[in-house]
Amino acid sequence: MSNASMSPSIRSILTILVIALGANALACADGEFRFGDPFDRELTLSQAQHRYTVLVRWTEFQKARKFVAVDDRDAFMDQMKKLEDARITSYESSPVDLDKGKKTSSIDVVYTLYTPSIPYEVEITEHQEWSRNGVGNAWSVVSTFEGLQQFASN
Repeated sequence: MSNASMSPSIRSILTILVIALGANALACADGEFRFGDPFDRELTLSQAQHRYTVLVRWTEFQKARKFVAVDDRDAFMDQMKKLEDARITSYESSPVDLDKGKKTSSIDVVYTLYTPSIPYEVEITEHQEWSRNGVGNAWSVVSTFEGLQQFASN
């Protein structure tokens, strides 16, 4: 059947169908390809940062260690000994904000915690410096804790 022999109503239906299918195809692609971040650097960083922070929150330091930059892992584990008996009740992270090259990000996390020896909650801030090497999406963190010394001395 040629276009000339189609009735106007069939042509209209086919036109609407083509437009609907095209719009559906574009809608499916939305969110899968980010023009400013085609390799999902921010998404993979958000996932890594969230997983690492949750592991610290539940005092799973050995598992969290895998996210720490290789050269800093021993120092990280020494630092975490001060929190072995801590009960972290909550945490709040600043938003992920990548640099222009999508290679680094600084994130602050405030943990609220207590220990059996300190019956009141205190806050400790972790400053996380995230980075990735090369073109991969493997992120690693170097972290420093503010308030940990005071907390550990109580």
